[in-house]
Amino acid sequence: MTKKIFSTFIIIAIFLSNISAQYNIKLTIPQLKNQEIILGHHFATMLIPDDTVKLNSKGSGIFKGKESLKQGMYFFFLPNKKTFDIIIGKDQNFAIHADTTDLQNKIKVEGDRENQVFADYQRFLTKQRKIAQELTEKRKTAKGDEKKKTDQELKQLNQTVRKQIEGIIAAAPNDFFSKFLKATLEIEVPDTIKDQTARYYYYRNQYFKYFDYKDVRLLRSPIYENKIDFFLDKLLLQAPDTLIQYVDMLIDGARGDKELFRYMLVHLFNKYAKSELMGMENVYVHIAEKYYIPDAYWSDPEFISELKRKVERKKQALIGMQAPEIKMITLPADPADIEALRDQLDALKAKGDEFLADKNAIEREKKELMQNYPDFTDSAATEQAKINHLAAILNDEYIPNFDGYTSLHQIDTKYLILWFWEPDCSHCQKMTPVLVNLYNEKHLREKGVTVMAIYLHRNINEWHKYIEHIKKWYDFVLEHNMDIFLNVWEPFGISHFRDKYDISSTPVLYLMDKDKKIIAKRISPEQAVNIINDLEKQK
Repeated sequence: MTKKIFSTFIIIAIFLSNISAQYNIKLTIPQLKNQEIILGHHFATMLIPDDTVKLNSKGSGIFKGKESLKQGMYFFFLPNKKTFDIIIGKDQNFAIHADTTDLQNKIKVEGDRENQVFADYQRFLTKQRKIAQELTEKRKTAKGDEKKKTDQELKQLNQTVRKQIEGIIAAAPNDFFSKFLKATLEIEVPDTIKDQTARYYYYRNQYFKYFDYKDVRLLRSPIYENKIDFFLDKLLLQAPDTLIQYVDMLIDGARGDKELFRYMLVHLFNKYAKSELMGMENVYVHIAEKYYIPDAYWSDPEFISELKRKVERKKQALIGMQAPEIKMITLPADPADIEALRDQLDALKAKGDEFLADKNAIEREKKELMQNYPDFTDSAATEQAKINHLAAILNDEYIPNFDGYTSLHQIDTKYLILWFWEPDCSHCQKMTPVLVNLYNEKHLREKGVTVMAIYLHRNINEWHKYIEHIKKWYDFVLEHNMDIFLNVWEPFGISHFRDKYDISSTPVLYLMDKDKKIIAKRISPEQAVNIINDLEKQK
């Protein structure tokens, strides 16, 4: 009696242990006795490990866990670095028997219908591929009717495969494997649709009928990310407004699942943050402002804070927007006047040096400053007093010799090129003469193009370097005949043009129309000329 009770307890314990294991997958590979096998899953373009088991002396082992695995396409990673896929669906208690001599065709499944369907399909597909290869080789030398016959056979073969897939989908439409197969189907545009534009729209509109991007299970497959990127990169016009419309659709559509939403948001955010295509910055800013900043709960607060700052800076001058207004001091166009300004720099420098050497004068101005701004530290007040006095010398004794101010919005021109540059920048030294030559050779003045060349100066508190830098500006303008441009600068930072136009490196080119709407940005002078010519041809 005692033995029976004890045996009953053992049976119950074994039963309960099997229930507590939410996934229980037995793997047998006789050729891999005492070898370690990894079970993992596909995730977008990555392979992620989930569990590891060492097979016993018979080549068997059990992968098990107390929580169910998320459904999708998984893989076994073998010691020889080969993998073979399995399906993890609702039923996660089954057995797989594999043979390393032929991993696809010698797989046996016990206890899971979906994996059996998957294995049968793989064997079917292997046979069809072999036939397709033979027909393709035959076609290379075929001619006339024989070639037409081979083409027909290949077409029939594709229809056979499609029919097999459609049969699997019809039998179990909600299975993960059915959803996966459906997503791989090529969209067939009816022959009755002849117009190429209509065929394109039919194909595009059917895309998500076949590929259910809202099904998180497909995220754990090797096709999900490629399908998303193919749609965005190949099926859509690469224009910000078009892309933003479908980015919204994808991100909002993924909200039904936290994992899918996080993936979709991160993938699209990074995709457009890294893109070098013109106009993609608009998409990046849109995603950041509408979704990432308010909804990316997983992100570091410091990252979000920096992102907010970056977005505020970038959003002021995006393609399609009217350019922010800036008013700048205008360099005279006459080379003789520029030479005269250059000659005055030594006297200007000497006056600044005299002040900087007078500690009592600096102290007086510092005290006056701190009376008005008591929050200044002693050292900060000293530096600001120097800057204020130097700026006053510049403003009172030097700036009046320039040609007044130029307002960007008041420039009457068909096209406006903003060229942000500085004479110490090696790339500016190379590309600025290119812009000058193109302006002349391509007759841009006659086409109604004005170039506003914005000189980026050094910090005024570096007084000696500041004056030397201005000399380099004049020298470069004179040497490279830049008097054909509208040469401007903003020595005091009042207009905050660096923030408005997101200038952190040089050179940077913006192209605008007559209404100062930004047509293109961060492009080469050659690209700007091509765009202008294309726009003129369209008109």
